Amino acid sequence: MKVNETKYAKFDYTDGVDSELNKFKRGDVVIKTSYFAGEPYVEIGVVLQVHDADELRTDMFGNESADNLKRATKADIKKFRPSLLESN
Repeated sequence: MKVNETKYAKFDYTDGVDSELNKFKRGDVVIKTSYFAGEPYVEIGVVLQVHDADELRTDMFGNESADNLKRATKADIKKFRPSLLESN
């Protein structure tokens, strides 16, 4: 899913020189699973800025390697951040 990233940005971000090499683009909704005390913790973020082929910035978990993310499905968004569906 893709959304208007400007709704979620607090600044006017500019992409890096090699941003076209990244598999994600501005507005893509991505999912990240981390672990806290051995338990999975899922976050859904909107891509706000693409730094280069490997790094990007999201609205929910800041700068992150693209390797740690995947595109969020509609089911993921509905479960973990339904407000994105309501406002887009």
